[in-house]
Amino acid sequence: MLKGRGLRAGERVGPYWVLCQLGRGGMARVYLARSAARPEVALKVLEPEFTGQARSARFEREVDAASRLSHPGCARMLDHGSTADGHLYLAIERLRGPTLREALAARGRLSLREVIDIGRQLCDALDHAHAAGVMHRDIKPENVMYRGPGGTGDVVLIDFGLSRLRDDAPLTVAGTCLGSPSYVAPERLLERPADGRADLYAVGVVLYELAAGRAPFVGDGPLAIARHHITTRPPPLGELRPGVPPALAAIVHRALEKQPDERFPRAAIMARALEAVPLAEGEAEVEGDGEGKLEKADSEAERDGEKGSAWVDTGPSDSIH
Repeated sequence: MLKGRGLRAGERVGPYWVLCQLGRGGMARVYLARSAARPEVALKVLEPEFTGQARSARFEREVDAASRLSHPGCARMLDHGSTADGHLYLAIERLRGPTLREALAARGRLSLREVIDIGRQLCDALDHAHAAGVMHRDIKPENVMYRGPGGTGDVVLIDFGLSRLRDDAPLTVAGTCLGSPSYVAPERLLERPADGRADLYAVGVVLYELAAGRAPFVGDGPLAIARHHITTRPPPLGELRPGVPPALAAIVHRALEKQPDERFPRAAIMARALEAVPLAEGEAEVEGDGEGKLEKADSEAERDGEKGSAWVDTGPSDSIH
């Protein structure tokens, strides 16, 4: 691969032939590709700054862990390796739908029914990943795709296994390495030990944005946004989306608590709370006590022995000073 220009149709990466480029992000370019065994894959080739011996070893460990995930809400990792000139690549199942970011750009905000359903699906996928000891670390609308082309229905989390490489790269003022920290939990920004509840914080940010049409925190640059995550309480969701059910607002705000112990202890508990949210006809405001739903979920967690986090990730994280 020639530095700077990417790959062209017909070029080969391991056993794959490139058909066309699908997109480009801060870490990698994504191509539609094929091999003798697989007629169509999404081939993600990492940029040169995310290569090197140490990162290659970490890449292998993280991808091996992520490849063991088997859940409809987690994008299937089919293959991985490196090119002759040392570029790391991943072959992932081809998803034809838009991302949540594209859905937001087209529609402004989603229906409350969609917000609840997407939240439940993300929590189900994360419960499976966390049980396997895999933390996503980079949940954001760009990393959630609809499985089908219509922009409705089932969603899938992509980019499991890549965020450890992002953690090795410093956050710059321009956000060129990690991008905006709009979805990063306070404990990660403060370089404290983080576990699956940091992923649930990011889900809370995503659900807030899907419902309100904007993220809970805005500011002049990534550092200002990061400081809001650490010190500022988000505006009440109901002020930005009148008619949001109190139960849904309570779930989102609990996920956005600054202290991990004040969030949902497990993704499965947050999923159950979302399933219990009532919606009136036309998504009008629903009478009821949102906090009561959360207390019920907590009592179920204690009954099932699910209170507390099963594992802690103490690896490097994105620091803000």
